[in-house]
Amino acid sequence: MLGIQRIRTSPYHPSSNGMVERLHRTFKQAIRCHDTKWTESLPVVLLGLRACIKLRETFRTLNPPPASCHSSTSCFVRTALKTFSHVFVRVEGLKPSLTAPYLGPFEVLSRTGKHFTIKINDRTSTITIDRLKPAFLLNGTDLTKEPFPVQKSNHPVVLPPILDQNVPIPATTRSGRRVRFNPKYL
Repeated sequence: MLGIQRIRTSPYHPSSNGMVERLHRTFKQAIRCHDTKWTESLPVVLLGLRACIKLRETFRTLNPPPASCHSSTSCFVRTALKTFSHVFVRVEGLKPSLTAPYLGPFEVLSRTGKHFTIKINDRTSTITIDRLKPAFLLNGTDLTKEPFPVQKSNHPVVLPPILDQNVPIPATTRSGRRVRFNPKYL
């Protein structure tokens, strides 16, 4: 008559009852957190619980990368390092301002997969490939000379004469303001 069928089942399902009771406990706790009537806070609570369940399902499907990838770091290596005869060496450590980040160019004596042996000031040094940068030189560049020749002289350096202390100091600035200096500090 009404389309209702009665199905006989066992009245006690401990696993499903526990799940329902945990869900009801979560609902009650979330509703108690709101000061308004429970009918007004119910949509917000249901939305929050649904979002929490969907977030949990999303994180279950995520697979972390294998742990073996954490230790291997890739380093950018210029392909020109394999063929160039001269390289620049990066200065490590703390540098003062306005100093060049690279020294060189230095001649490459030998190279392996990770280390280069280069000639720095008539000494050989083994440096890792991470600190090197290829030197793109002009064809006619002579590297035996210093880039900026220093002229050494045996003559003493002549300093310009010291200006007379009695030179009057201008009393106005460029903008036209008058300035008075304390004679004690002059």
